[in-house]
Amino acid sequence: MPARGNVETLVTMQPIAVNTGSDDRDGMLVMANGMLVAVLVRLATPGHEQEGDWFVEVALGPLRGHLAPTFGNLDDATRWMRQRLRV
Repeated sequence: MPARGNVETLVTMQPIAVNTGSDDRDGMLVMANGMLVAVLVRLATPGHEQEGDWFVEVALGPLRGHLAPTFGNLDDATRWMRQRLRV
């Protein structure tokens, strides 16, 4: 039987609108093995240095407490989260 740390976490995303109080409304619910672990928001407010990048608006469970960078694409965000969700 493989060691538990060798099992890759299944990270899935579901688009959702997020009321951030700004133009940053395009969001993704992030689930790890079926449990909600984060909400990502695409930065769209004019003047953002990283306009178009993805930002961790909310981190839950094992992602809480990690200082997340902004991500140029969802693949980078998924990779970053998967590394921190390993058992």
